[in-house]
Formats: sequence, C-alpha cells, structure tokens
Amino acid sequence: MEYRPYVWWHWMGPNFSKEGIRKDLEAMKEAGIGGATVFNIASAVQETHHPMENNPWPEQTYRSDAYWEALAYAAEVAEELGLKIGLHNSPGYSTTGGPWIDEEKGMQKVVYSRTAVKGGTTVRTVLPKPEPTVYGGWGNSGRKSVFYRDIAVMSVPAKADASPDEVIDLTDRMDADGNLVWDAPKGRWTIFRIGHAPTLSNPHPLPDELIGKALEADKMNREVSEYHWDQVLGPLEEHLGQYFGKSFTHILIDSYEAGDQNWTPGFREYFRRVCGYDPLPRIALLEADPDNPRNDAFREDWDLLIQRRFLREGWQVARDKVHEKGLQLFWEPYWGPFSTTESVYVPDVPMGEFWTTGSGRINEAIVDKAQEYGKDIVGAEAFTGRPEVSHYTEDPAFLKHSADGAFVSGVNLLFLHHWVHQPFDDRYQPGMGMGWWGTHFSRHQTWFEPGKAFFTYLSRCQMLLRQGKLGERGPNWIQRKLDGADIWFVMNPDETDSLTTVFPAGPQPSECWNPYDGSITLADASDSVRVSLGPGQSVFLVQNKGTTRYQKEVIPKLKKLETRDLGNVWEVAFAPKLSDPFTLSSFELKDLSQCEENRLKYFSGTATYTTRFTLSPEDLSGWVTIDLGGLNDIASLTVNGEKVADLWYPPYRTDITDFLVVGENTVAVAVTNNWANLLIGDEQYAPDFEWGEDRGETMGWAMKSFPEWFLKGEKRPSPDRKGFVLWSYFRADSPLQPAGLTGPVTLSFYGKID
Repeated sequence: MEYRPYVWWHWMGPNFSKEGIRKDLEAMKEAGIGGATVFNIASAVQETHHPMENNPWPEQTYRSDAYWEALAYAAEVAEELGLKIGLHNSPGYSTTGGPWIDEEKGMQKVVYSRTAVKGGTTVRTVLPKPEPTVYGGWGNSGRKSVFYRDIAVMSVPAKADASPDEVIDLTDRMDADGNLVWDAPKGRWTIFRIGHAPTLSNPHPLPDELIGKALEADKMNREVSEYHWDQVLGPLEEHLGQYFGKSFTHILIDSYEAGDQNWTPGFREYFRRVCGYDPLPRIALLEADPDNPRNDAFREDWDLLIQRRFLREGWQVARDKVHEKGLQLFWEPYWGPFSTTESVYVPDVPMGEFWTTGSGRINEAIVDKAQEYGKDIVGAEAFTGRPEVSHYTEDPAFLKHSADGAFVSGVNLLFLHHWVHQPFDDRYQPGMGMGWWGTHFSRHQTWFEPGKAFFTYLSRCQMLLRQGKLGERGPNWIQRKLDGADIWFVMNPDETDSLTTVFPAGPQPSECWNPYDGSITLADASDSVRVSLGPGQSVFLVQNKGTTRYQKEVIPKLKKLETRDLGNVWEVAFAPKLSDPFTLSSFELKDLSQCEENRLKYFSGTATYTTRFTLSPEDLSGWVTIDLGGLNDIASLTVNGEKVADLWYPPYRTDITDFLVVGENTVAVAVTNNWANLLIGDEQYAPDFEWGEDRGETMGWAMKSFPEWFLKGEKRPSPDRKGFVLWSYFRADSPLQPAGLTGPVTLSFYGKID
C-alpha cells in the first residue's frame, strides 16, 4: 500500500451514495490504488461550476447531515480496506475559502477614487467612495462588493515626476461621509480616496447550492487564516475525528486560482515597520503615474511583503493548524502572489502537476527545494486532461509518456486526476464524470481489470524512486543514492526511435529492473553500462555496492531461428460492456471499427481471441516469444489456461516458453478497447434526455438535467442507447477509434549463440 498511487476522488454536487462509496473504495484497492483525496465540487464542471439540473438527491448539500454521514462512512470503509483518504480543504478545487468567509474576511485589494481640484483656495468637496469591486475570475457570480474601509486620503500634485515628499496626507481633512475641507496650495492636485475592498474571489467550482455564497479567505491575515482553518478542521474533527491519523490522513490545497491580493488590515503599519517608510504616498503616486519607472522599487517592496504575508500569515498557519490535528498537509504551491521556492518547505508533501498532452515534467524548483528541505516525497496531480484530448479514449499506453516524464523530473507520488465518485446503479455507465475534464479513471472504465498492470507499473516506479536520497538528474534519467546502491530511472521520451544511454560500471554487476513486467536481469557491461531502450520504454538501472540475495535472471545471447504466423482467422468471444455477450467462431483479424455490423463497429468492451497450434519437442528446445502485432487498447494474454501477462504498451511481445507444451497449445488474447465507439454508436439514436450547452465538436456537450426516467428507475425511452454520460464528446459522425486485435500474431523461436 505504501508505494501505490493515490487518486483525486471528486464528489459531484449532491450526487453521492454509501453504496457507491464502498464500491469505489473496494475498486481502488483492487486496482492498486493506495488512497484518495475527496473533492466536493459542482454537479458538473466546464471551466468552472456549471451545474446539472434535476439532481436525484438535492437535499444532500455540502456539510448536511447526509454529507457528514457519507464522509464518515468513507473513512470507515477506508480503514477496513487499509486505504488512506483525505479532503481538499475548501469546497471546489481552489483554493482556501468557503461559505463561512464573508466580505470582510475575504481577500482584500486597494481601491480608490480620484478627484481633480485646483489649489490656491479652500477646497470643499465630497470625495466619492471607490466603485464596488466585481470579480472577473473563475466561477464569479457577477455580484458587486458591499464591504469597504477607508485607508487614507492622499493628494498628488498634477505634474510629472512628483516625489513622495510632495504627496500630502489629507486623511484627517475628510469626515466619515467623504466631505473634505482643505486649504490647498496653489496648483492642480489629484486627490485619492484610498481604501480596501474584497476582491470577491471565490472558491470554485463550488457545490451547486454554494454558488455565489462562498468567498476566498484573506491569505495575508493570520486571524482570518486561523478562522478559516478552524472552520475546516473543527467540524471535520467532530464528525471524523476517530479516523484522524488512521484512515483519514491529509488535507490538500490544490493549485492556486484565487487571483491577486494586495492589502489586509494592519498592512500599512506592517509595511512601515519592515521597509521603514509609509506605502500610502507611493500608492497614490503609483495610481497617478503607473508607468513611471520611479515606482519600480516600491512595487518590488510591495510584492515582497505580499509574498511574505501569504507565506507567514496564510500558508504557515495552514500547516500548523493541520498538524495540530495530527494530519498532513499536501499542497501545490504555485501560480499565486507568493514565492514557490520559499513555500515548498511548508507542506509535508509538496506537489506539482502535469497534463496528458505535455512531457510530464513538473516545476524543477519544487523538486530542488524539496530536496533542500529534506522532503523525500514529491507529489503530482497526474494526467489532468483537457476535453479536446480526453474523450474516454485515454489508455495506459497514452499515459505512460507523461508518467515517465514526471518520474524523471523528481516526482515519486502520483495523485491520479481523476477517479470520479460513481453514486448510481452500475447499469449507468460510464456514469458520472468531472464535466468535460479527464483522465477517466474509475471502476466503470472498460480497461479497469487489465489496467491494474499499469497501476502496478506506477507503484514499482514509486517504490524505487523513494529509496535513498535524490541524486543527479539528466534529460532522460534521474538517480537515487543509497548507502548500498545507486539507482537510475531511465526513459526514452521518443515514441518512434530507440535510445541508448551510457553509465559507468559499478563495483558489482549492474542490474536492469523492469517496472513493466517486474523482471530483474543482469546488464551486459564491462567498463560501462549501455542501457538501450525502444521507443517510449523505461527501465531502472541498479548498481549494488555489495552482494544481494534476490534472484537475477541472466539473459543469454540468442539468435532467432524461425518466425511463424498464427493465422488470421480466430474464434472470438465478445463481451460488450453494456450488452449481452456473443461469439463468432471464425473471425478474420481486423479493426472492429471497420466492420459493417453495428455490434462490432460500435463495440466497447473485451473481445477474447482464441487459436490453437501444435509444437514439436524441437520447437521447445530453446526460447519462444509471442508478438501480438497491432491491437487497441490493452491485452491480457493466456497460454494453455495460464495467465501470462497484461500487455499495455507496444511492442505487445513477451516470452511464453514456460507456458508451452509439446503438442496442442491454446492461446487466448483478451483485448479491451475504450468507451468511444459505444458512445458514438449511441449517437446514431435519438437522445432520451435534453442536451444542454454545446461547446463544439472538439469539446463536447452537456446533458442539461437528469431525465425523469433515470430518477424513477424506469426503462429508458431510447433502448438502443447503451451508455449513460453527463458529458458527451461525440456526434453521430465522430470518427470511430481503432479497436480489437489486428495482428499479425507471430511466434518467434530462438536458440542460444554458442
């Protein structure tokens, strides 16, 4: 359990159930997942909250009795199963706030009004309050601020290059209603009424009933930070305290999306104390002439003190409060008005993130500083997928490249994004999604069963990458140093060409530990070790400084003697994900999406291809491998009734020598494809629900509301539609995905080179 990846477990609005909680957690354990972080977000998400209508359990609001009962049940089941769970601190996935934060406790910013006057006389005027703020960031409700507090009144001479000494503080000349009386010196002046108001930044994407009713907490104010974390942790301890430090282990802060903050009560005095001068005259000058380079030094001081307040009055408070409860803090410390490098020391597990379309590498500063601060575990939000690429089409082969890139950059704990909670009856599949976002891990995934091999791969990598201390890093490799060994993880980022990397030989024979199949082999080396990898492959090179007791396989030098094609006609047993199985006794290998029959063209599920062949004693005098050729998307190979391997990355080739017998042999290849073709097949028929917003062919469209037949558990009006999704990426004419086994399937026979 210790080295398994975690998942982000999104609970979508009021859609959660105890039955679904147990099934999800049992599936996680079965699949090879070690823990989960609960997020409470909107019933549907696009860029931010975009809720569904007609949810089946609208009374199950955030922090209702039903909610606390469900969350406590999750902790109970996790304890039973040996899993670890945690919670994102705020509703939504960003950042720190909630319905307990009002405008006064919210993030603050400097606001001002300006009034031009002519001096040389007594000026009597009313200085208007600054305009109310309106938040323009993610999830905004369009509301205008009400809370406002004056800070100061400053008068700036209307001339170029005015200095702070020329700015006149008129704060005591204005009454509470904004009436100003001032014997103004000659000249033209601009009077700034300066105050602070809430930015109105809000957590997002919020559970449906909280939209427009929650704000981000002031992150520069210790009192407010303590209040926020008391509101997070107090009720949580009341309902789940018995699981703290057992099955409930951590609190998460996701990446920062709360926008800027530049003020908090008491900040003027703090600035004076630290910097030795009053910031208000310079704020007035900055607003009067924002492009003047004379303001640059003040901007730097202001930014630096904002960063310091965020760190000391916000993030450190978070850590201390979480630790008081015996929990750990996980945090992605970037994208905000604070220093990432200084913030890495705050969380127990600092985290980065990577998306499926990138290299997988996270911010190197996080890894470097984690090493400096003695933090051996570096986490990452893993495989976040945009709607243009995450169409229920993701598979382990697609995900491997970014996973390896993350490992090479220094990550050794993945948090898979996402494993959405499935609260409904299992006949509704793929079921709940996180709106249009991917990647679609869940117990309803078509490749859930063979995909366990991918999770095992991730666990093997994380286990070795947690040994010892971080050593050197190169473009395609990373080192871990132990007292008794050096470990390198090496990847080939090129998915078309091979790569050879050379390492110096160690005092003992070097070993290749293959996380794909778990094998350990002795490397071929003399003065140096050459690690040769095919496209997209990866391996661990282990150099022990002493002797070891575990078994190592010595691979002899072999020569290929013969290759045999197992033929193009196979018996195929089809197990569609959502309909009755059927068998074709004689099926010619081809891409299922190119077939004429709808049950093949729109097939999603597992098709098991079986054939038989005969071997002589001479055939088994050496080594035999099987190559499955082309397939989509993942295969489970069985020979003579014994499981050989799950093959999820090309080439789909493995040694089957030990499974073969003289005489007749049976090979069965169970190939599982993704959801796409079934869902495209559904679009050939009329919808039995109402479509909502259409975001275009590359992004998809939303189910507007849960249909009545679904709420009542009735038969669906369009019985030919098999899948049930809240976000569809497909149209009737969307291109089908390649599916099934296409081959050619061959056996290769090898003999030892003398």
